[in-house]
Amino acid sequence: MKEKAFTLVEVILVVTILGILAALVLPTFQGHIVKARESSAKDNLRIMRNQIELYKLQHKGIPPGYINGAPLPESLLQLQFIMTTDEAGVASLSTVPSDPYLYGPYVKKLPENSYNKLSNITYVAETTAFSAAVDGTSSGWLYKKETGEIAINWTGSDSEGTAFYDY
Repeated sequence: MKEKAFTLVEVILVVTILGILAALVLPTFQGHIVKARESSAKDNLRIMRNQIELYKLQHKGIPPGYINGAPLPESLLQLQFIMTTDEAGVASLSTVPSDPYLYGPYVKKLPENSYNKLSNITYVAETTAFSAAVDGTSSGWLYKKETGEIAINWTGSDSEGTAFYDY
């Protein structure tokens, strides 16, 4: 009785062909991953900027980062986004609006920076350029509470040469 099997030459030939195909296809997929991260970062920034503008509209033109006009510590800023707030900017511990906490929540949770996977926000002084504050490791986002500007905290440039903090 004769057994049928692949020869060593046939196996080597198939492995070689698969290797060549992988070498051709892999760069294409890597390019898509880069574009997906860039798109995610831009979309998260758009969402945050829209919510900051909505917050300002509902709080007499004052952006998140203040309570009754006084600066709010960085550690409490997240609450103004994910919980309900009153007109002065005081956050409740609820996500359900009820008197006097009638505004928000603005996001269910702070979005992640698609590059460093961090979602926390670091304050940047109004006079400091985002380019001088970006380090890519301390937080996901950089925020100027005086102006309501927000930027991604990631160094380098995207596939088109735009600095990430300039998104």
